[in-house]
Amino acid sequence: MDKKEDKIFNEPRKTFMEILKVNNSEVPFANVLAFFFRPNENHKLGTLFIDSLLETKFTNICKHKNEEKPQEVLNYDKKSVKVIVEQKTKKKNRIDILIISNTFVICIEFKINHNLNNPLDDYTEYIVKEFDEKQKFYFILTPYKKEAIEKNNDFKQIILRHFINRVKQKIEENPTTFETNEKYDYFLDFVQTVENREIRSIRNIFLEELKNDLLIKKVKSEYHKNINGGFLEINKENYKLKVRFTKLGIQIEKWVKKDSNIIYQPNKELKKEILIDTIINL
Repeated sequence: MDKKEDKIFNEPRKTFMEILKVNNSEVPFANVLAFFFRPNENHKLGTLFIDSLLETKFTNICKHKNEEKPQEVLNYDKKSVKVIVEQKTKKKNRIDILIISNTFVICIEFKINHNLNNPLDDYTEYIVKEFDEKQKFYFILTPYKKEAIEKNNDFKQIILRHFINRVKQKIEENPTTFETNEKYDYFLDFVQTVENREIRSIRNIFLEELKNDLLIKKVKSEYHKNINGGFLEINKENYKLKVRFTKLGIQIEKWVKKDSNIIYQPNKELKKEILIDTIINL
């Protein structure tokens, strides 16, 4: 396995958002984002989230325009910033996050798990009519690239983890700029939630690919998702095999009734072909 994917073996620490089971819900997630987008909140991070968003590379959601570049640095009065969640348009649609300042407006469609089937044209029409004099930015903020059902050239797509990485990078570049207090724990928990999503996503992709590769070898398996990234279950004649991730690497377990034994020790350097051969021969 590629060393750059070693993060797949990190055991995700369950966060407060995950305990409340809102880490996959768009409105609660958007409310947390809105908290950090508000410069005058008591998190003491100022305009960090707004500036980081504008500095994160984006991809145009239309295939014929696939350029990636950050936005320009803006001048604005942080005291003028207002952040609204679920802003209604004239047609009764809802903009997930709307950031308004004295010089610009940012429209964010926050999309976690669902397809990108939102009325983007209605959002842009609303913004143009309501904020004609301000500079306008339109973003799709999502954990992974999505193809829009309704095409709109104004909207740019930003990957959530890229955005959070830019936030962390700015803190590392200016460690004395941001005052930490008890609310900083909210920030750390939020960042951990985003990073956990990435870990589970990588695990999901790997196990789904392994499932398909096994099926080519005429070995049926079932992928069970859970908070830790899940496991692959293979039914043998008199027992089951379970393939899962641990902090040491990929582990194969032999299950007979309710008893289990580790029959393949974790290995971070394990190649998928070797893993398939091992499963077939067990």
